[in-house]
Amino acid sequence: MFERITEETFDEIFPLLEAAFPVTELRIREDQRNLLQEEYYRLYGVRKDGVFAAVFATWEIEDFLYIEHFAVKEEFRNGGYGGSLLDTLLKEKGRPMVLEVEVPEDAMTRRRVGFYERHGLVYNDYPYLQPPMRKGQGMLPLRFMTKPSAIDNKTYERYKKQIYKYVYKFEEE
Repeated sequence: MFERITEETFDEIFPLLEAAFPVTELRIREDQRNLLQEEYYRLYGVRKDGVFAAVFATWEIEDFLYIEHFAVKEEFRNGGYGGSLLDTLLKEKGRPMVLEVEVPEDAMTRRRVGFYERHGLVYNDYPYLQPPMRKGQGMLPLRFMTKPSAIDNKTYERYKKQIYKYVYKFEEE
């Protein structure tokens, strides 16, 4: 079901990422492609009717799974497809999970948080700043959602430190 993306299939999947994420939440094409060489990074595509219908970008860091990107092609949304893929991925990986979401301040961001909550993730209100994904960008205020449960401050700090180190190559001052 989950097809590991390689150099050969990367150009097929990247447009799905570009269509689903704003530039503040996505690396430039070559930087994203270069991640395929990273030890902890996995990029997966899911095909439906022969085309990529969904994408997961994950980092398997220590004892947890960090989902950097998850997107479903627009024509396959709102029918339960994305939720079933997310549930399957989490079951297959069998480890605690973390992802970043926007602070739920409008209908769309509240809806996104609600989607993840329906799939067992918990919103954690620790003030988290995502390091820039492209040169010239600032820190982006986001929050963690985690599964199977909420996390304490010590776990939050550990997850943040590891994500900064491996995913963003960022050191706090």
